[in-house]
Amino acid sequence: MAGKIKAEKKNALDVYLERLQDHLAIETKTIETVLSELPGCARYENLSVQMKQDLIMRRAHADEIRMLLGRHGHPAPATHETVSSILNTVSSLLHSGEESSLLKSILTDISYRSYQIASLDILILLANRLGFTSDLSILDHLRTEENTSIGLTQKYLPNILTEYLSNIM
Repeated sequence: MAGKIKAEKKNALDVYLERLQDHLAIETKTIETVLSELPGCARYENLSVQMKQDLIMRRAHADEIRMLLGRHGHPAPATHETVSSILNTVSSLLHSGEESSLLKSILTDISYRSYQIASLDILILLANRLGFTSDLSILDHLRTEENTSIGLTQKYLPNILTEYLSNIM
């Protein structure tokens, strides 16, 4: 019985570390997406300000996840190794080869945020199961920031849409 519990904890730790790496991958992909979309959104004041604030937050989140990986003896992979094929598949589905637009960028952003929040929920459950109390406070803080950020996106969406429509008409 004791061997089974030890093996279960090892497997849970492996899953936790893989999820941390996956979360870092989505965070990295989101940073790349924001950097590529930021110049095109400069004429939309509300969106541009929020994107700049989110970029700062995303970089801090990536640093926190790297720190958690390092804490558990797993340094973060190099950036080119971080972005997984799953993220590339999600990104290609969201963009589907069409010309990028503001509305598609917002939908992509909301999709990434939803994924990040779900990912953090899973990481919190795993960290709790493994007894990683110091990780829990960091992960909970990251989730709170993501929820606040997606709430701001939803709050400003009518204003952003109004700006967008006035620029295309």
